[in-house]
Amino acid sequence: DFDAENALPPKSDTAIDGIRLAFHKHSLPSALKTAKKIIDLGYKLYFQPMITKNYTDLEFLSMIEEVNTLNPYSFYIVDSFGSMTLDEFHKYLVLSDSNLKSTIALGYHSHNNMQLAFSNAIKMCTSNIKREIIIDASIYGIGRGAGNLNTELIADYLNKSFGKEAYNTLPLLEIIDTLLSSMMKKTPWGFSPAQFLSASSNCHPNYATFLINKNTNHIVGVKKILEKIPNDKKASFDKIFAEKLYIDSILEPKTVPKGIFQVPLNKKLLLIASGKSVNEYQNIIKSKAENSDYVVISLNHLSNFECDYIFFTNQKRYDEFSNALDLNKTIVTNNISTDDNVKNVLDFSELAFVNNKLVTNVAIVAINYFFSLGFKEIEVAGLDGYKMDLDNYHYNETAFTPDNKALEEENTILKDALQILSQKIKIEFVTPSIFKDICPIKILGVIPARYKSSRFEGKPLCLIQNIPMIKRTYTQALKSELLDKLVVATDSDSIKQYCESENIPVVMTSEECLTGTDRIAEVAQNEH
Repeated sequence: DFDAENALPPKSDTAIDGIRLAFHKHSLPSALKTAKKIIDLGYKLYFQPMITKNYTDLEFLSMIEEVNTLNPYSFYIVDSFGSMTLDEFHKYLVLSDSNLKSTIALGYHSHNNMQLAFSNAIKMCTSNIKREIIIDASIYGIGRGAGNLNTELIADYLNKSFGKEAYNTLPLLEIIDTLLSSMMKKTPWGFSPAQFLSASSNCHPNYATFLINKNTNHIVGVKKILEKIPNDKKASFDKIFAEKLYIDSILEPKTVPKGIFQVPLNKKLLLIASGKSVNEYQNIIKSKAENSDYVVISLNHLSNFECDYIFFTNQKRYDEFSNALDLNKTIVTNNISTDDNVKNVLDFSELAFVNNKLVTNVAIVAINYFFSLGFKEIEVAGLDGYKMDLDNYHYNETAFTPDNKALEEENTILKDALQILSQKIKIEFVTPSIFKDICPIKILGVIPARYKSSRFEGKPLCLIQNIPMIKRTYTQALKSELLDKLVVATDSDSIKQYCESENIPVVMTSEECLTGTDRIAEVAQNEH
């Protein structure tokens, strides 16, 4: 409750002429009291009952009786959700103009969720209302979410329709050109599927935005969730309630778990996510994908690399790639509607929680699953983390989340989940990731050992106090506490045989390696 009497100075002490009082239906009694205090302080009062269409005709007329007694400067029809049709708007115009005291101006405040603001404003201008009318508008329609009626449009219409050049629109266009166009690119407003859905469902636009930003449901699915919002929840956004609706919808099984998807525990696992780093580190990923020691799994997309399985937890992604999938190699979670021929269907509700918190990201679900099978470590490529204002995918992804706040929240959810999972299973990032600091970094030590040195052939096997140099080097390097693994890299059978006889890990490199650096690079690609 706003204490106008104590919060506001008298009108005579300020440069402010009027105050807009906007309120929800349930706050009408206190709004009337606040309005009287504002008027008593000398201000022009603009009385704006939000979501006007939520009032029945009798409730609306009863409010007008109270307003006539209050005698504010203006009374408004407010289309908070931008969903008021021409017929609905005309009804409120007639009710207002027929019953409102003639000295009270009639205003219209609109949001533009369904692009109706301009047509309704024209209706108001052509309805032969015999009182002062006020139309709220903003240049370029700037405003939160759907935005508002465009000042330049209604001004130009009034100039042309009433034969007077009362409004100079050129300065407005200048502001758009020099300031608002660039602002809109950074923080867009205006019509969007979220704004349309919220308007058509007569609910707060944040519900639709919240669900669309999850990027797991088609618009049809979002619409079905919005239809479940009860009337008493529609006017104000309740994030906790929205989260519950989303969780209920995402956990609702669409198919029955089936198939036995097992991977031998002696295999290495490589998960390929969809981040852009996959393009930059193709050689490393390719070398692993072609290595028979690895089981390679593409996450929520059809990878260009040779993969053993494609793993889906997201309905939109599955539908996007479904026509090109080998169903024998496809794994889905049972929150997805699929072709009945999909062989492997896992229970999403058993895999999508980390410390009792829902995490829908496919990498987390997959890591959870492989941990449940008994794997102790897993490698991940392309889990870059979401970057603001950028295309985050290594393929042409048309559906992505433009909302930076939603991306930040998703990064936080992923970070928290990875921190917890990394205590149970070793997670190694094959490509750069903003989450790399969370999980232990694997450090590989490589000792290049070339036999046919032009300066000293056979040097690695040269005895130093009866111990070959390669063994001395390996023994000293092994003292480092930073290394997860240490190997000798050579192109010599003699060196390889000696290392094996001493139980020194050794890797054969190709003859194309001309330097020790080349040898290290080749091993790094294969071992990473």
